[in-house]
Amino acid sequence: MAVSDEIRPLKAAPEFERQPPQDLAAEQSVLGGMLLSKDAIADVVEVLRSTDFYRPAHQLVYDVVLDLYGRGEPADPVTVAADLVKRGEITRAGGAPYLHTLISSVPTAANAGYYARIVAEQAILRRLVEAGTRIVQLGYGSASGTGLDVDEVVDRAQQAVYDVTERRTSEDYVILEQLLQGTLDEIESIGNRGGGMIGVPTGFVDLDALLNGLHPGQLIVVAARPGVGKALALDTPLPTPTGWTTMGKVAVGDHLIGADGRPTRVVAATEVMDERPCFALTFSDGEVIVADAQHQWLTTSRRHRRSHRLSTVGAPVATPPPAVLTTRQIAATLGRATHGITLTRPLELPEAVLPLQPYVLGAWLGAGHSCGARIGTVDPEIVMHLESQGVDLVPGVGRSSYGLVLPDGQPVLPALRDLDVLANKHVPAAYLRASQDQRRLLLAGLLDTLGTVTHGGSVQFAATSRSLAEGVRELVHSLGYRSRLSLRRSGRGSSNRYTITFSTDDEVFRLEGKRLAHKQRTTGSGRARQRSIVDVRPVPSTAVRCVEVDSADHLYLAGRSMIPTHNSTLGLDFARSCSIKHGMASCIFSLEMSKSEITMRLLSAEAKVPLHHMRSGTMSDDDWARMARRMGEVAGAPLFIDDSPNMTMMEIRAKARRLKQRHELRLIIVDYLQLMSSPKRVESRQQEVSELSRGLKLLAKELEVPVVAMSQLNRGPEQRTDKRPQLSDLRESGAIEQDSDVVVMLYREDMFEKESPRAGEADLIVAKHRNGPTGSVTVAFQGHYSRFMDFTTGP
Repeated sequence: MAVSDEIRPLKAAPEFERQPPQDLAAEQSVLGGMLLSKDAIADVVEVLRSTDFYRPAHQLVYDVVLDLYGRGEPADPVTVAADLVKRGEITRAGGAPYLHTLISSVPTAANAGYYARIVAEQAILRRLVEAGTRIVQLGYGSASGTGLDVDEVVDRAQQAVYDVTERRTSEDYVILEQLLQGTLDEIESIGNRGGGMIGVPTGFVDLDALLNGLHPGQLIVVAARPGVGKALALDTPLPTPTGWTTMGKVAVGDHLIGADGRPTRVVAATEVMDERPCFALTFSDGEVIVADAQHQWLTTSRRHRRSHRLSTVGAPVATPPPAVLTTRQIAATLGRATHGITLTRPLELPEAVLPLQPYVLGAWLGAGHSCGARIGTVDPEIVMHLESQGVDLVPGVGRSSYGLVLPDGQPVLPALRDLDVLANKHVPAAYLRASQDQRRLLLAGLLDTLGTVTHGGSVQFAATSRSLAEGVRELVHSLGYRSRLSLRRSGRGSSNRYTITFSTDDEVFRLEGKRLAHKQRTTGSGRARQRSIVDVRPVPSTAVRCVEVDSADHLYLAGRSMIPTHNSTLGLDFARSCSIKHGMASCIFSLEMSKSEITMRLLSAEAKVPLHHMRSGTMSDDDWARMARRMGEVAGAPLFIDDSPNMTMMEIRAKARRLKQRHELRLIIVDYLQLMSSPKRVESRQQEVSELSRGLKLLAKELEVPVVAMSQLNRGPEQRTDKRPQLSDLRESGAIEQDSDVVVMLYREDMFEKESPRAGEADLIVAKHRNGPTGSVTVAFQGHYSRFMDFTTGP
């Protein structure tokens, strides 16, 4: 092999031969200027730290100059050299001659501040390179399986970049002596303001006077018992887009069905709650649901339903809006008033791929032979409809039945077998969660064969199979109708008969004779759009739970009859005061309420428009005018809302850092602490909550902003004669009390005593105040506006 062809070692890539960013001439000029002028030292010290210098010798000289300057002694080449000799560092600093070289290299001491900015910029670039190197090492370490998990790698990488932009170093400790002057300056500044508030205002005069506002670096915990539990028994059936689940099994990220018939995602779920007062609600269609006393229902009164009927026929009448009532309120007024629940809208689901056309399956379930692909003697019109659906009917023996075959000659039997309906007539789940058009065709096939019309215009379906009857009833409910199931027990040797009755003005038959009879006998009154609550009785306490769904009206369906029901505010008032009243940037990380609900509550509180008017679509012209007047100010507020479900501490920290850098964040609110989750495996929920509270405290110190964490109290207050909460009532972890700087507990007497003379009042109990006195502040609670108000500010 020729010498020229020999393999030569490769040169290192140019980027690996580079030195870290630096400017030695600028560093020399900075130090030279400081040695020449005391004024230059004052200019430089505001820009540079000793670690900003690239050469270690320059760091030594800078430290000595600052030490001499701090002691009020002259800092020139002679005094600096003498101090370096005392420290034994003169050789490392380059010797006494090098100090004179620094002086001779500076063009003019007047530009020392400018040279210092050049050095600072180079230092930031070096830290950026160092951060990139650390990030690369973290990435490769995690990929090899010897490092941290991915979430921690991302968090540390973000922290590394954030430290660069904040010009942080590893030496954050400061000796007490250096802190005293700054503290004295702050005390003097407070005195000059006459003791005025220096923290972020809460919007409550007495609370601000007690706390002096919310201060940077503080963790403020606002705790209370859940104002409205909105909890259902764990075994309550909940319809989903694919079938059914129960309240005990549903989890964050699952999908339920909203009152508008559309799938809605579960964004939050509470832990299981015991020993709550429970009631069994019985509805007019026979459905029974067990809920706690504070569960909410969107109800209509008899007056509302009468006004609605009049308005539908053209009579000009004001319809009172639906009211949101708790189970306890319904129980207390049931004898004096009627409470109705509007039916769900038809389920809006995508079209399904089905082995048999829905009308064909419906007709077979109604009139087919249980063990074969045959259908009994049927109306010629039904035969025509079946053929229009792609099925041929072949006459059987004695023409008493027809065989069902597909146009290509393939039998229908395999499809029936795959659906598991042979010798087991029922409505398959795939058909019950098909599109609305497909479900209506299925119902038409069932009613054309086994349906009848009563003299009053109601529709009835009768069958001897209980499973088929229950499936048909679920089908009827999925289309937004109310039904009633009755059983007629037969004598020995015959079968029971199950009858489903429902009312609707819609066309549900395809047979012309039945369709006309139904049309002629219906009253068109619309009464079928409501179901009534006929009984509410106390029952022994059972385990309950509540969830929150991502729907605008906060309603989801519960029970086999698919009944619309509700899912699961002081921190919001803090944010209003911070951002809307005082123009300071704040952020709400809400794990409980959706963006739309928070925005609606803000508008209700600011514009003084009742929240239920917004939710029910019954806003008056005055309501719209008040909201329009406040819209501009609300829209311009620097308030950021994040309702991402199941947020972790690392996600909150990363988002808060970006807001701090871009918008000078002044307040963070987390609603609420017990809904946060940790990606780490921990031994207990108490340990997990301890880590989360500690993380929030560290976040407050890192970003130098107050962090307000909403928290729940345990059941301690309910079990005592004195219902006022105590620090020991903080739920799940004593670490919340230890980590917090301020603990504010919310207490409303009218939650426990319905006849309380203090109705509409709330106490903000400052149970812990690390830097000041504790006490109690009374404010007004305006639930219809979803806000707390200072008594001194008026309505």
